[in-house]
Amino acid sequence: MHQFQPLDITMFQTGPLQHDMNSWMLITAAKGDKVNTMTASWGGVAFLWNKYCVIIYVRESRYTKEFLDASDEFSLNYMDVKKYHGLKKYMGSVSGRDEDKIKGARLNVNYDDSIPYFDEAATVVLGKVLYKQTFEEEGIIDVNIKDEFYKDGNYHTMYIAEVAKVMAR
Repeated sequence: MHQFQPLDITMFQTGPLQHDMNSWMLITAAKGDKVNTMTASWGGVAFLWNKYCVIIYVRESRYTKEFLDASDEFSLNYMDVKKYHGLKKYMGSVSGRDEDKIKGARLNVNYDDSIPYFDEAATVVLGKVLYKQTFEEEGIIDVNIKDEFYKDGNYHTMYIAEVAKVMAR
């Protein structure tokens, strides 16, 4: 008979697509000739509908959500944490509604097909949205999640996107 041993879930997460409390990415999308970005740490990688996919979560209130919904494509930009240590704080505290935070961060936008990404990223994942769904109160089974994350009713929209391309330095 086999004996099973418990394993730490982080053993299964490797590389730049690792998502945990310490990792983060910049979700970047275009709307017309404008580009906006936001920091995010919630997400994952999946195999769904016979496609390799990424899943991201964006709150209804985020300015970048308007860009995602307008284009249905985006990039996930994983930055060198040591080199860009101050970037997360800046990008997470400034809204693109109020200022050009990409210019303020001195990042250079490039495009693959029509998807914007940052030249400074260490790894870039390009995604094309296949499905999106906004979380609803009725769907939250664990009331602690509602109490901790959605007291104000500012729910996330889940985006499942096919991985169009992965680029790395």
